[in-house]
Amino acid sequence: MKFRVGGCLVLISLVSCTVGPDYQKTEPVVPKQWQALSAENFQISKTIDLKTYWQSFGDANLNTLINKALRSNLDIKIALARVDQARSERRGVRAELFPTVNATGGVQRQNNPFPGLAQGIKYNMFEMGFDALWEVDLYGRQQRRLESAVAEQEATNEDYREALVTLTSELARAYINYRSLQNQLRITHSNLSSQQHILKLTEQLFSEGVNARHDVVRAKAQVETTSAQIPVLEANLIATLHQLEVLVGQQPGSLATELNATDQMPVIPSQVFLTTPIEVIRHRPDIQAVERQLAAATAMKGAAIAEQYPKISISAFFGLRNTDIESLFKSAAFSYGTAANFVQPLLDFGRIQAGIDLAEAKQKEAYLGYEKTILEALQETETTLTQYLKEEVRRQTLARSITELQESVRLSELRYQEGVSTFLEVLDSQRTLYAAQIELSRSEALTATYLIACYKSLGGGVS
Repeated sequence: MKFRVGGCLVLISLVSCTVGPDYQKTEPVVPKQWQALSAENFQISKTIDLKTYWQSFGDANLNTLINKALRSNLDIKIALARVDQARSERRGVRAELFPTVNATGGVQRQNNPFPGLAQGIKYNMFEMGFDALWEVDLYGRQQRRLESAVAEQEATNEDYREALVTLTSELARAYINYRSLQNQLRITHSNLSSQQHILKLTEQLFSEGVNARHDVVRAKAQVETTSAQIPVLEANLIATLHQLEVLVGQQPGSLATELNATDQMPVIPSQVFLTTPIEVIRHRPDIQAVERQLAAATAMKGAAIAEQYPKISISAFFGLRNTDIESLFKSAAFSYGTAANFVQPLLDFGRIQAGIDLAEAKQKEAYLGYEKTILEALQETETTLTQYLKEEVRRQTLARSITELQESVRLSELRYQEGVSTFLEVLDSQRTLYAAQIELSRSEALTATYLIACYKSLGGGVS
């Protein structure tokens, strides 16, 4: 099959419809031109390990939070519980390949068991021993079911790994957002302090008859406008803190002391690890999970087909039987018996064929889900790489503009104090600087967030 993603042609080979040991894992083919296009924009660094990519930010608090989350996050515990369920189910299916042995005991009272032949016979029957039953898996029905159970367990393992990927990325994003809000709050307080200083200066000049009252009013309005941003930032800060606490698996308020101290934004790594899209497809847990689900559905189709063939079972009894309970444990009471059964479906009104059709439809659904997941993975990877590159350029541009704007504010304040310019020029330069500082803080957070999204799209965060 052929698909077009981001202007590039993606080829995906069709999955084999065979069952059992003939099943072959699909290997998608990603065009070389996309790999080259991505590689041109990145400096490759082998020092950043995708398994622990968050350590590249050099933030001890972030490392500590992720270690706590890996131990205590409830989504991870739920995923582990599902892994245990899948393991138990696989063991149960595997046990069906072996004989079932039961210890039995019983007593019977028979009256005239053979009427017409030996009338009037009455006797008791006591028995104790072991019986066994084994269905011979001659046509692979039970083996295909075991293959399906194993594939389902492997898919569950990949779901657990995907939960780790999601957890680490979500926690890293929330932490970046938290530090960004702290930084925005610090910038707002700093600008508010500067504006309050200008307000005092303006009021002093007004009292001396140098300025008009209109300048004082505008200065007060600027101070109030900046002050109004603080409650919004504080509310978002508290909400993000609670989000971090939920991700770490702790009660609300437990991280307040640890994180409330204002800290700088984590440093964005200067070198970014790049891997090729084909490696993304091979290592992403979500792709591995849906491929295992496809394998499970394929194996179940084989089990459904095997229902058409005969079922052969062998049973046996070994133990003691006697009509007298006192003589039950004597050697003469030893008894055994064996039997073989053969069942060939003849008329089931389409039940078996319906089961085959159902299994085939589920296999088709699993295959289409596999294709869809691959396309989404390719789209996500290309999108996040592009977003990171563009936002990094924007961040660098904003960082350069801050220096120029700070100088502009200094000069406008000096010109105003010397009476060369109007107070409106001072207010305008302050507003521009404040807006640029806030935008730079948001851009830094976005750059880090897009970088985390890149690592997530590459399957980073799992061993």
